[in-house]
Amino acid sequence: MGNDKLFELYKANELAIHEVKAQCTAAMEGPFLIAPSDSYWSSVVKVAFVGQETHGWPSAEDIRDQMQEYADFNLGEEYYASPFWSVIRKLERSLTNSQFSSAWLNVNRFDQERGPPSNENKQTLSKLDFILFKELKIISPDVVIFFTGPSYDNRLFHPPPCITQAVDGFSERQLCRLNSNLLPAKSFRTYHPNYLRRSGIEKSVIEVISALAGNPPSKES
Repeated sequence: MGNDKLFELYKANELAIHEVKAQCTAAMEGPFLIAPSDSYWSSVVKVAFVGQETHGWPSAEDIRDQMQEYADFNLGEEYYASPFWSVIRKLERSLTNSQFSSAWLNVNRFDQERGPPSNENKQTLSKLDFILFKELKIISPDVVIFFTGPSYDNRLFHPPPCITQAVDGFSERQLCRLNSNLLPAKSFRTYHPNYLRRSGIEKSVIEVISALAGNPPSKES
């Protein structure tokens, strides 16, 4: 079972996770440890979304308890319809014809007082970045969409080597394909949904990712 492998990953790195939290210079919430649902593991098309960090998260010491917090949250099923979750719902419908069936990951293993970590603490948290690619290897998605914007490229992709490829109609900063032997062929990086909405490109980004991933969006998307 994939979640058992995720538990083994987190258990093997438990000391490092706690040490990094202790090295941060502010109160940190987390760690964020994933446990995708049965709907993800049984999905014909497995889609993973990678965000930046949580907006507040439980801080249980036990790994299984933290993974259960993820499972109970169930991809924001009872959370308010923020731009982040609204965009995920639209892409889920388009790419999988279902809801609450994707996997949600984050670059930063902790948030800082319900928000983004300081630059200093981001540097500290970067010591755990290797876990993200191990998570992706375990859950083996068919499509990965990074909502990280270009500011995280140096942290995520150098190394591992990754080539960004511009998408017609967008600047490389707005939307690009990611070519890496550590990612599936259908991997994309765009801005956080808050920015996509403010800049007026949310609908077009959803349409293009859906088309490039092989499933054009429905009319109501």
